[in-house]
Amino acid sequence: MNSRLLLASILLGKLALATVALAAEPAPAASATLPPDDFGHALIPDLLADPSVVEFDGVFYCYATTDGEGKHLSTSGLPVVWKSTDFLNWSFEGSIFPPGFTAKYWAPSSPILRDGTYYLYPTLDGKLTVVAAKSPTGPFLDPETNAPGWKPITPKVAGSIDAEVLIDDDGQGYMVWQRRGFGKMRPDLLDLEEAGQMVLPAKQTAYAEGQYIFKRKGIYYFLYTQGGDEKYQYAYMMSREGINGPWIAPEHDIIATTDHDKKIFGPGHGSFFNPKGSDQWYFIYLEYGRSSTNRQIYADKMDFNADGTIRPITLTKDGVGAIRPTTRTLPNRALEAVVTASSVRPEFKVPVKKDPTLARTEFYVPGYATDGSNGSRWMAAADDHAPWLQLDLGAARDIVGTEAYFVQPTHGHAYKIESSLDGKTWRPYAEHTDVRIQSPHQDKRSVRARYLRLTILQGTPGVWEFRVY
Repeated sequence: MNSRLLLASILLGKLALATVALAAEPAPAASATLPPDDFGHALIPDLLADPSVVEFDGVFYCYATTDGEGKHLSTSGLPVVWKSTDFLNWSFEGSIFPPGFTAKYWAPSSPILRDGTYYLYPTLDGKLTVVAAKSPTGPFLDPETNAPGWKPITPKVAGSIDAEVLIDDDGQGYMVWQRRGFGKMRPDLLDLEEAGQMVLPAKQTAYAEGQYIFKRKGIYYFLYTQGGDEKYQYAYMMSREGINGPWIAPEHDIIATTDHDKKIFGPGHGSFFNPKGSDQWYFIYLEYGRSSTNRQIYADKMDFNADGTIRPITLTKDGVGAIRPTTRTLPNRALEAVVTASSVRPEFKVPVKKDPTLARTEFYVPGYATDGSNGSRWMAAADDHAPWLQLDLGAARDIVGTEAYFVQPTHGHAYKIESSLDGKTWRPYAEHTDVRIQSPHQDKRSVRARYLRLTILQGTPGVWEFRVY
């Protein structure tokens, strides 16, 4: 490079730096190139664990532990149920419990519908309980008093968390729970029969939770985790004789385990589900990649051999897509947008407990809010008191609606959206100053714009996904 070109380059560089220095504080962070994303296509854009998925009247419901941003459940959000008609687009509105609920809630079962009542068996304050409602979205109440509260269930053997219930063909209910507990339920489904409770014998004898039980083509399956944290594995047993056994462990009884090459760590407490009218089964599970109570849930296909044994599950983090026709037919224009933000939280190196080779780094860049993956997110810096996310659609577009999936949605958010044709003159598109507990937050309004700016007024300053139609 000759001296004149070198001087020109230096002057242009200084001019560019001066332009940045004149920008509003904090300086916007752009999304030109996304760093590696280790989290893939999560089923739902939120931190969730211990999922139980069920279908009622053509709607899928996912009951799960609402994780927080921390090391224990004290940072959890409200108990909610996510629902979907296509298994791809999920939403919730409000809590499934009445106002004033304060217990620690985790590991809800798949609900049981009997005579117009939905029975749910969550762990509340560390103990098995039963609650009931007239709708799968609640409010769930004490089934004996029909008032806010719950009825405790106290097993005589094994542990006291992580229940799942199977109603057999004759209408008899059976429950499984932590540490391979098994027992027959009372006819009213409100407790266990005292007689006959037992610990199911198993080939794998490490600590077990995340129990699940189902029946397919005359064969009963009992599934349970082994270990914990990033070392989670799933094992199973099967019985061809009846639900009381004998239970046999197949030769290849471990069906899900950590995959180092794909960076899928600790496939733990989940559920096994097939849509009505289909024999395609799915494994919906928590992945321990963020450590502690900062988990997400994923779905992969599960298949059977001709003899009824379960094939080892190929974990992918690619998602399974829509398994029913979707009503979302308009293209998401945000996928190709250039995204900037008021600030970006510093990257986070995820700690590991048992295996240092599983370490990973989470990034929070603006472009993650429009990548369509559900597993990555934009987060503003902790000292950013006016966080915003801005999209440049590349040209003026006709827009009819937006959807915002905020981080920690069960804590509630208030926000506003503005639109612009030139990035200088902004007009109100939507504004919600009241804190709403839901996800996504949808706004429908026709406008022509090239730029959209989402400003978070209250709530956790982060976005899993921002969609524009």
